[in-house]
Amino acid sequence: MHNTYLFGRAARTYRYGFITNVQHIAHARFPVVVDMDDPFFTTEEISLLGSQRVTAIVVTNESAAEHYRELGVRAPIRVIGQGASTLDVDARLARQLRQRRAPGELTVGYVAAWHQTAEEAGAGTAYDVDHLVDEVWPAVVRACPHARLWLVGGIGAGLRRKLDGRDDIEIVGRVPQHQVPTCLDAFDAAVYPRRIQHRRAAVKLSEYISAGVPVIGYRCVPTDLVTRTGAGIVVDTTEEFVRRLTHVLRSPALRAQLADNARAAASLVDWNVLARRYAELLDEFLPARGRADLAGVMS
Repeated sequence: MHNTYLFGRAARTYRYGFITNVQHIAHARFPVVVDMDDPFFTTEEISLLGSQRVTAIVVTNESAAEHYRELGVRAPIRVIGQGASTLDVDARLARQLRQRRAPGELTVGYVAAWHQTAEEAGAGTAYDVDHLVDEVWPAVVRACPHARLWLVGGIGAGLRRKLDGRDDIEIVGRVPQHQVPTCLDAFDAAVYPRRIQHRRAAVKLSEYISAGVPVIGYRCVPTDLVTRTGAGIVVDTTEEFVRRLTHVLRSPALRAQLADNARAAASLVDWNVLARRYAELLDEFLPARGRADLAGVMS
């Protein structure tokens, strides 16, 4: 009822819409462009995207676009990747982070909304870091004793207990989103240790690249961005992950080259640049005079 009322009111004023919630398609009374940055490819989702009100769909990678086409979606689909804010370092936080670094430390960062163990209630595959902290990281530290892993994001109680007493892992914890770039600026390298296969982009990879941080990650749709930009190294096995991350940490020249590649690609993930692409897309699929009447983001 709420959505029906909201869109009914909107239809009195606006002629077009840009929406980020697929469920809202059923309530829209005007043509819409739909942003699908988190697709699930369900039967209901495909049905809603088949509405005549949908003039175009935006996804974050070509793999998602191809799968939608395979499932019968006929609306035009455009690819605009995940963006990142321009690096803006918080000087006070930067000083605090420098104080947490041991002399000679090589900092490897991993940013996620949550870090949990597999046993924790509600832990999903995306947030399970057992593989990283139990298998990958101990092998890296054996080869590179000065390396420390920093976990930025929420920490599950079970993981906190598990890491108690380990000095090779720094629990940074959750920080406000606007301070994440400052944390990234403290990293010598970053990791993407998820081994799940999905057709979604990962904001953290855009953030790593925007900050000029070399990335080592498993081969999957999200790390296509790393491969395309040369901002890091993509691997297929645990052994290769350990070996390549260790090599990056031991080679300042290689780290510098990967960081340069990332910085050179920063415009690909700059929200200011991506916003212009969205504006061009809206001009293409919604009449130009309707841009002034746009209903905005309804999520």
